[in-house]
Formats: sequence, structure tokens, C-alpha cells
Amino acid sequence: EIPTFLKSSIHFFINTLFLNFIVSLIIAKIVKIFAKFFILTDSPKSINTISPSARPRTYDVLGEIALSPKEAKEYLRQYSELLKILPEVPTNIDSKLRTNISIKCSGIETRLYPESEEMSIHYLKEVLRPILRLAMKKGIGINLDMEQYDLKSIITKTAMDLFLEEEFQSYPHFGIVVQSYLKSSKEELITWKEYAKARGVPITIRLVKGAYLEYERIKAEERGWVSPVFDTKRETDIKFEENVLFLLESSPYLRSAFGTHNLRSLAFILYHTNQQSVFDFEIQMLYGMAGKYKAGLESMGIKIREYSPIGSLLPGMAYLIRRLLENTSNQGFLYQMSLGKNLDSLIINPKKETNNGI
Repeated sequence: EIPTFLKSSIHFFINTLFLNFIVSLIIAKIVKIFAKFFILTDSPKSINTISPSARPRTYDVLGEIALSPKEAKEYLRQYSELLKILPEVPTNIDSKLRTNISIKCSGIETRLYPESEEMSIHYLKEVLRPILRLAMKKGIGINLDMEQYDLKSIITKTAMDLFLEEEFQSYPHFGIVVQSYLKSSKEELITWKEYAKARGVPITIRLVKGAYLEYERIKAEERGWVSPVFDTKRETDIKFEENVLFLLESSPYLRSAFGTHNLRSLAFILYHTNQQSVFDFEIQMLYGMAGKYKAGLESMGIKIREYSPIGSLLPGMAYLIRRLLENTSNQGFLYQMSLGKNLDSLIINPKKETNNGI
């Protein structure tokens, strides 16, 4: 604890010498530099000024839950602008190379209420239809991001309804996210497989582990509910691998897109895709992260799709904080290696791991 007189002295000198202004400028500069590592560009308008990448991308407009209709309209405008700016995709291109856009549904529609699910689905379908139409016209893939558990049912049912509408039913480049930290994730995959069979056209499943673990635990505890997510990372890793196997077995009805930077998970995916002779799959990684992993996989002939966020610094702050936490997590693979942990202990089967596993 810093003594009171010392605190007072520090505050006095900072205010007297205008050091607070200098410090704030330095911090702002550091944050902007940090943002450039993880945010592709600050606006859809700047897309054409970026050097072309050999890696296919899934673009995402940065932002959290829209708090007002005005804010939602702005996010929607940016998605529409992005679709108009991106070049048309040839119809016969490999799915792994097709341009994708990820949509955050709570960013484009404020009226999403779990207690009024039917009306929420109606509102969400209304704002999504123009986006899907424009994406189909340009040959661009659309992926609906999964968010907090509260919205899962609304987003899932909206997707299932929309993708079956006559104008969208035959388009094979729609997808959705499934989060493996949810205890119900395997059941979701089973449902989507049966859905894709009935639809007669594949659905892309972006399989991830999940980004709202602590949030879901806290919300469940506050409400006195059973948590919808696993209690440990180990359980999530086990479920992720089970889901990988199910997805591969579900080809061609479900097309697999695996979002992970985890070395054990990547090795597991590559081994089993090879064993089952499944070639229509892709690996997705975040822009600005795991550069050596990407290069290594590409040297093996594996295509990497980069999840590429677009947006200014303010709406991107939550995204940047999540990236910072991932890079410094004491359970993170790279962090554990930096501590000198043995590689064998880090890639052990999660069903057998005891400590500091992946």
C-alpha cells in the first residue's frame, strides 16, 4: 500500500506538470499500435487499400450488443457497405477460398428478447434478409456468429427458418457457429445434421470452444440456474474433440470450419481428417495471431482462413481485451511453453491430462 503522503505528492506533480496529459497520450498511442496487430482496418471503405492476402478471410464488423436502434442501423450499414465493396466471387471457386462475412446478430438488431422469442426471431429475420440477398448476389458466404447463451435459441431458430425460405434454400454458403463449451453442443450438431439432410444443401459449422465462459458462469450463478457451460477447460477440450469427430462423420451434410489456435486440437483435426479422407474442411484463425502456426500449416498444403475484424478502436476495445487475455492466459499453450513446460505434457489427450494441459 502506497503511503497517503506519497500518493498526494504523485497526484500533485502529475497535475502541476501536466503529466496526466502526456501519460494519456502515451497510453492512447500504445493501444492504437496494439490494435493494428489484431484489427485489419478501421472501416469497410479501407478494404481496397489493403494489400491482397493469399489467405481467404471471414470479415467481421467490430462491436458488441447494439444499445439503440441508431447504433444497430450503423452496424447494419457497415455490413451492407462491406458486401457492396467486396468483389464478386466466382461460382466455381473452392469453398475454402470463398470470401466470408461473419454477422453478429445482436449488433444489427436491438429487439432480441429471450422472453419474447417469436417476435425477436421476426425482427431478426427482417434485418438479415437484405444481407443474405446481397451476399448471394455476390457469391459471398455468410456465417452467423453465436453469442451469449441467452440469444442462442433466437439465433439458431432464425437461421433455421431463413435458410429454408424459398429464395435462400438452395444457397450452399450459409453457416453458423457451435460453441463446444456448451454442454448441449453435441445435441446442436445432431440437430443441424438432420436439418441439413432435410434442406438438401450443406450447412457450414464453425466449431469453436467459446469466448464467453466466465460471463456464462457468472450469469447462471446470479440467476440460480445450472450453468450451460462446462466448469473446466479440460471438459471443453474433450467435448471439442468429440464434436470434431461428429462433424467429420457428418460430411457432406455439415461442412467443417474449425476455429482454433491450439496445437493439440489442430493435430487432432488433421489426423482424423486424413484418417477419414475428409478434404472439404478448413482451419480458421484470428488475424494477427499464431503466425508461425499458420505458416507451418500452409507449408503442409492446409488453407487457413483468417477471421479479420474491421472497425475503429472504440467498438473494438472488447475484442482487443479478449485477445490480450488469450495471449496472457495462464492456461494458454504458448504461455505454458514460455514457462518451459514440456511439449509432451501440453499436447496430452485431455481425457488423461491432470495439470497445465491444453
